Amino acid sequence: MRQPKLMLFVLAITCLVSACSSSGTDKSMRPETPVEAPDKDQVKESLNNDVHSYSSEGYIEKFSYIKQLSLEKQEAFNRFKSERNLQELYDFTPEDMVLIYLYCISVGDPELIYEITFNGGQLPDRDKFRNDYFEYALKYDSETAIHYRYYDSIKVDESTAEENKITVLITVSIETMTHSLALGLQKEDQVWKLDIYQSIKNYMDKASNNKA
Repeated sequence: MRQPKLMLFVLAITCLVSACSSSGTDKSMRPETPVEAPDKDQVKESLNNDVHSYSSEGYIEKFSYIKQLSLEKQEAFNRFKSERNLQELYDFTPEDMVLIYLYCISVGDPELIYEITFNGGQLPDRDKFRNDYFEYALKYDSETAIHYRYYDSIKVDESTAEENKITVLITVSIETMTHSLALGLQKEDQVWKLDIYQSIKNYMDKASNNKA
């Protein structure tokens, strides 16, 4: 009779230890105080913070001005990049060419910019253009490419349009402010090219004046 009682006693002790151990585990997994759900204002603020943080480096890597073109024109531009054949750009509108230009400055490629820049007898040779661009214009252009990646509209300014000369306006709204960038284009070699070399020269003059 003593042996069964002893077994029952051991079994009871085992169950008690097990229950205490289980209770201790539950307590460690459960927070001491309940977590309150955030109110709507907190959620809105969190989302706004996420938008601002996402709009920096991560977003730039995913956004591409070229992807704003039709798939057919994206393919034509890719052929132009590899072959440098201007015929690939014959059907591109002035707005399309502005997007290409913004893409080129966003990736810092002066070789491509040279190809789509209006010459008119004013451009230097390719090497000087590249050196001048890297030294004087790259910083400003990079800021422009970042600033206008959220553009609201891009369109030809019909009030200034001429047969082979045109201005494209690209507009962006940031909070309560609206900014517009006017880019002139002229038709050359059957392609709408960016008339931007004067702005590069302006950057050069500005740098020269600062040194003086």
